[in-house]
Amino acid sequence: MPSYGAQVLSGSTSLGEAWDGMAGNSSQNHFMLGAIDAWFTGRLAGIQQTADSVGYRHLRIAPAAVGDLTHAAGAYRTPYGQVRTDWTKKGDHVDLTVTVPPGSTAEVHVPGSGQVHNVGSGTWTFHS
Repeated sequence: MPSYGAQVLSGSTSLGEAWDGMAGNSSQNHFMLGAIDAWFTGRLAGIQQTADSVGYRHLRIAPAAVGDLTHAAGAYRTPYGQVRTDWTKKGDHVDLTVTVPPGSTAEVHVPGSGQVHNVGSGTWTFHS
């Protein structure tokens, strides 16, 4: 199988052992490829913590405005509260809204602009 989508379209009800898991001699119940949710939260929504952070106190917000995708939004509950991101791409410009919970800080990387902003708790909007 060349992708997650191909596995769904083939009628699989669990992830195969390998991308070619439908070969007939391999298991159809492996989770090793099943961490796509981390990619949605950590890359598309861009919600991460900095390397020196514990419990998401110091956030790194760096959404990936990839391919022809024009919008993504996500949230992640931390011990300090919920972090949210919402971005929309129009041509070469990106509008990004970030909500940082009380007691947290964020290093916000605005896609496509090279801009990095250090902010405290609250809701912030950025434009590239």
